[in-house]
Amino acid sequence: MKYLELLLAFCMPLLLAAQEKVFFNTRIFTADIQRPFAEAIAIKGKTIIAVGTFTEVKKRVGAAAELIDGKGNFMMPGFIDSHIHGISGGRGLTKANTSDKLLSIEELAAYAKDVLKKKEGMTGDVLVIYGINISTWSSLDTIILLFNAGEFTTQPVVLRGSDGHTAWSNTAMMNRAGLNKNFLQSLAPEEKIFYGITKDDEPNGFVSESGYHKIASVLATEVNYYQAAEKAMEYCNHYGITAWLDPSAGNTGNTQQDYLDAYTYLAKSGKLTAHIAATIVADADADPQPQIDKVKTIQEKYNRENLSILGFKIFADGVIEHPTHTAALSLPYTGTPSKGVLMFDPKKFARFATVADQQNMLVHVHAIGDRAVTETLDGFETVRKTNGNNKLPHTITHLQIVQPADFERFRKLNVLIAYQLLWAFGDVTTIDIVKPYIDPSLYQWQYPARSLLQAGATICGASDWSVSSANPFEAIYNAETRKGPMGVLDSTQCMPRMAMLYAYTINAAKALMAEKKIGSLAPGKSADMIMLDRDILTVQPEAMRDTRVLWTLFEGKKVYEAAK
Repeated sequence: MKYLELLLAFCMPLLLAAQEKVFFNTRIFTADIQRPFAEAIAIKGKTIIAVGTFTEVKKRVGAAAELIDGKGNFMMPGFIDSHIHGISGGRGLTKANTSDKLLSIEELAAYAKDVLKKKEGMTGDVLVIYGINISTWSSLDTIILLFNAGEFTTQPVVLRGSDGHTAWSNTAMMNRAGLNKNFLQSLAPEEKIFYGITKDDEPNGFVSESGYHKIASVLATEVNYYQAAEKAMEYCNHYGITAWLDPSAGNTGNTQQDYLDAYTYLAKSGKLTAHIAATIVADADADPQPQIDKVKTIQEKYNRENLSILGFKIFADGVIEHPTHTAALSLPYTGTPSKGVLMFDPKKFARFATVADQQNMLVHVHAIGDRAVTETLDGFETVRKTNGNNKLPHTITHLQIVQPADFERFRKLNVLIAYQLLWAFGDVTTIDIVKPYIDPSLYQWQYPARSLLQAGATICGASDWSVSSANPFEAIYNAETRKGPMGVLDSTQCMPRMAMLYAYTINAAKALMAEKKIGSLAPGKSADMIMLDRDILTVQPEAMRDTRVLWTLFEGKKVYEAAK
């Protein structure tokens, strides 16, 4: 025994020293504003221990430290996504999914026939196709004809919009769900707006927001959430993402929390390869305290290392694109009296957010239309005035239309912006199905990212995957150029590339309330690092967009490596 103790005493320092690794001969973007660049970095186990010049870093490690030549490649912190539906996205990878690709209706029908033939990715006996590009709804008449004929006549079909707010089902599926004229007649006027209706008062199959519940109620619900969770980790690590906020990881109205159970499974099985923050969907019009108590119970059950429940997600409105028009605007949609749907009572939201803030619960709000943004900021202003602090980084996400009068309020109220700037480019979804349907005075302020940045707002990188790709390089490209197949969407709002790199690192870490642990490469922080195949600070935008991640380190462990 004494010999073993002596052996351990001799070997332990060597074992500890062997854990030290020094990465050198690489250009490093640290995302540390005080020292944004370095040429070497040392880690020990899960933690960064030194950053600086090669000489500086070498002095901080032992003689036995492993030296790893970066071969001139570019290194930076792991990306952080401040709004991504992780488990839901992973689930989509196991189903029929067009991944937001812009397909013609004929191409979509061909894809559907192929899925039916192979019987892969079906939802029970229903053909549910996820990830439908929302511009597809502009061809609804053609969809109705094609997907109610031939092999689709008796085959139930559901097409799920990539935005998560829209869907369409064919006649066979509507019959199964009981979505018919009698059902529509039973609805209150404020409920009917979520259903597409023909001139004969029949449903045309299109639904939005809560209208989808009628369809979902008869769909098979068996889901392998553990498999979905593993798929999500693989997908995100592939893009260098090592942390994210899952905004809809649960619901205060549910007793079962499948997504949180899946994240817990990953943690317990050693397969959790990202830091996860989460919020729980709540009803801002309902009494806040029971919902706060529910989330506290959820926190007690699920909070652990690398998994933390921060508070709530609230829906302020829906989506703006035609034919949905559920985003809350300050002016009516063209040719209609409707200003969209504000999904909370402003006074009740202010009360909810104030009580939540008092009990250290973060509030993360979906707001797309300018009225939804303004009302949400008004609520947060009440929070700051009532509680006398701006400690919690409450967040608004999406912000498709923002009024100039609100730009400076984000900085003053310390409200963060989780921005999906992958969407801020000239294509059908920002022009054809938006511009004709809203007032020009609103359209000119579509995704005003640069103006918000100049007003001092903190912009955090976000994707909303599986609504669209989680690829940060594509998002940074669109934010920088705003160039799409239909031209540039307001060049005055183009974002500097460096600002976007901060958005996807230290800024996004703030949205996760984790900036002391992650988001930059600095001593004492988690060793979450990615190596890229090019210097993304110097290449042209198109080359930057095509960047590949060579490998991803999470807490010092390699969790992804590109095939050679």
